[in-house]
Amino acid sequence: MNSRILLIGSSVSVFFALCACVSPSPASLPGPTATTVPPSSPTPEPTLPSPTATSIPPSPPTLDPTTSPATEEAPAPSLQMIIPALSLRLAIPVEEVIAINPIPDGRLTLLTLDGRSDFLDIQTGEIEKGLVAPSRIEELVFSPDGQVFALRTKSEIRLWDVPEERTRFTLPIEEEVHRIAFSPQGTLLLVGGERSLAAYYTETGRRAFAFDLYGPADQFVMTPDERLIFQMTKTDADLQIWDAHTGKRWGYFKLDPLTAIALSPDGYLLAAAENEMRLIENVGYQAPFPTRLALWRVSVDPGQQKVILNAQEELELQPEMELGFPLSLKALAFTPDGQYIVGLADWVGEGNMSARLYVWDAASGRMIGREVLPPRPWQMALVEEGPAVAVLIGSGPVSSEVRIYEINTGR
Repeated sequence: MNSRILLIGSSVSVFFALCACVSPSPASLPGPTATTVPPSSPTPEPTLPSPTATSIPPSPPTLDPTTSPATEEAPAPSLQMIIPALSLRLAIPVEEVIAINPIPDGRLTLLTLDGRSDFLDIQTGEIEKGLVAPSRIEELVFSPDGQVFALRTKSEIRLWDVPEERTRFTLPIEEEVHRIAFSPQGTLLLVGGERSLAAYYTETGRRAFAFDLYGPADQFVMTPDERLIFQMTKTDADLQIWDAHTGKRWGYFKLDPLTAIALSPDGYLLAAAENEMRLIENVGYQAPFPTRLALWRVSVDPGQQKVILNAQEELELQPEMELGFPLSLKALAFTPDGQYIVGLADWVGEGNMSARLYVWDAASGRMIGREVLPPRPWQMALVEEGPAVAVLIGSGPVSSEVRIYEINTGR
């Protein structure tokens, strides 16, 4: 079993208030100001030996007896024999939607180019129009309990209290923000930027921690106990580990360049999509060619400030090519019960090339669903506690469709 040791180093009515909550009138919506603690710049660290990546042969896949003939000669599933765990429920045309976000009540928020927030009923496909905000909303995320949501515009981040219909606090944006997210217990709002990662207490807006990064916070996941953060920068080979209690970097794992990561709900499994950067002939730029999609068992020793990743399973995936260009994973997510993993793959290059949506069984690594998507899948989001996944499809500069797929796993 391959292992890696860490390299040690230092509701609708609520949404009608959106227009007010993003308007530039701080006098009517006061909120506590976040304390500014300048993060310390990372100090140069000695070059440390890194473990060599070793390929793990994938576990032999087995056929599901409920869907395939139970014979000794039954062939293993292939890309042409995937169990149909994905079925299209709805395909809804949309206009100028730039992002989708799930709401705890089961609906989907559609954020539009003009700053409007619409609400999609994923059972009927009906769209309820929202109000247009004076400033375009770049991102909107709900806390795990649905009691607050955070929205991000070009100039600020605002936390809105749903039951009380008021702004709790606002945060000015001082650098490019790549992503905002709530911590697993909803106690913190995490803000990942171009050069730093910070967290703010959701009750008060006071800053909990902030530290400089070694690359943009393109993706990050936090352990359920809110102790550690796994952070990646796209096309970079290092998976950074940060201590949220102290703001110190525990170290990093040397992997192939990463395009997506996900942490299981219990925090014991990490899914990581690794890629090799190759030069595209006659095009002149590098692209990520998938090399491995694996599950790693996470072991943490707080006393020694050490994390160990043990190779648990390699997820069944053939690197798919369209007209000579690779399709690499751009997003991964565990279902809330931790039994399944959903992945979205997009192409790298030009032309009218289809994308892919996958479902894997986390215990065996076997692919149990694969769907060919129209080109330009911008974003995916699990809805209805994981029995369904929403995919935002793009067309030119704006989106053209939202698709809802059922995840049929026999649960």
